[in-house]
Amino acid sequence: MFANTSDSWSSMNSSLAKQDARNVTDRDCTHAVSTTEEAVKTLAYFAILLVSFVGNILLVLVIYKNRKLRKSINYFVFSMAVSDLFTPLTIMPIKIVEIISGSHFWKVDSPQILGNILCKLCYFLADVSLTVSIQSVLLISMDRFIAVVLPFSAKLISSKVRLTSILCTWIIAVAVHAPYFYAFRLITFKTKSYCMLSWAPAFSHEETSKRYITAIFITFVIVPICLLALAYGSIAWTLKKQFKKRKQQLSCHQRQRDRQFRKIIRLSAAIMMAFIFCMIPQLVFLFTHVFLWNWEVPPICIFRNGNAIHFSATFMMYSWSAINPCICFVFNKNYSNSLKNVLFFGRFSRMKFDLKDNQLKGTKMTSIHSLRSSQTPPHSTRL
Repeated sequence: MFANTSDSWSSMNSSLAKQDARNVTDRDCTHAVSTTEEAVKTLAYFAILLVSFVGNILLVLVIYKNRKLRKSINYFVFSMAVSDLFTPLTIMPIKIVEIISGSHFWKVDSPQILGNILCKLCYFLADVSLTVSIQSVLLISMDRFIAVVLPFSAKLISSKVRLTSILCTWIIAVAVHAPYFYAFRLITFKTKSYCMLSWAPAFSHEETSKRYITAIFITFVIVPICLLALAYGSIAWTLKKQFKKRKQQLSCHQRQRDRQFRKIIRLSAAIMMAFIFCMIPQLVFLFTHVFLWNWEVPPICIFRNGNAIHFSATFMMYSWSAINPCICFVFNKNYSNSLKNVLFFGRFSRMKFDLKDNQLKGTKMTSIHSLRSSQTPPHSTRL
């Protein structure tokens, strides 16, 4: 989670910048960015911006307008959608402008106080967004873990407990990234202003950056992935064990509830898998920098900032905010049906109700007709 002034990159949607001179590396690794490469990167980031913004707005509206969705893990999904909105509103426009302009200096530097405020807020909100999302995924997994593995304790997880947990995720995210308001600032280098992170003069920049980034990397990336693997491993093992015992004992109503429960499990598992899928490339990229090369410039050109591995890992990390709402609408019919009602202003639900009503009337008429037919006396036959 370090960066330089020529290409800011992050492990959690932010850039912790170093001196521009640190960017002077082996010239054999430098390459001119072609127009095609620039267009592909711009379109990729713009796709994330568009899908993330529209998808999370729709997800927030769907949960807000449908009272039936205001329960269980939907509280956490709502919080995650709100936090994911910060990605298209903060870091994505910055990345797109940097690629199009071909420069990484801060565009808003006059008046300087406004430039400093925007510099601090953009990276602060972007990292708070990702941290809240990671904690929300953990809360979803814990909620499902208690419901499946510890069903007798599930009643203790009330709406107030869930809302309190959500509030804690935001407080933790804000507290962890509060130092950004001190460290991030506009620094002038060769007549250009750059939004950089510098722990000086209060702290040693090099040592503080390494400790801070490593602590966040372990706490909010490695530990959550391990906990998610343990939680869903236990859930899968418990469900498999229960399924054999309950298959022949469940009534029709209980089977319907069991199917609904499994759909919720599939949704939460899909969110978890998407999170791991999006974070693994950045995890590998950071792991090599922190533990393999000990924060030194990578000896392999492809691993250096701005090259293919760096862009792919960063793109996958940012894409999490766009993939999450898509998963919710694909894996949950309640979300997809509510989305249709929002888009068609409730006409879809009325059409669905009218169709069911017509089917019910048709069923009643058929049953009445068959009943009358059965009550009609048979024709007498003369011998």
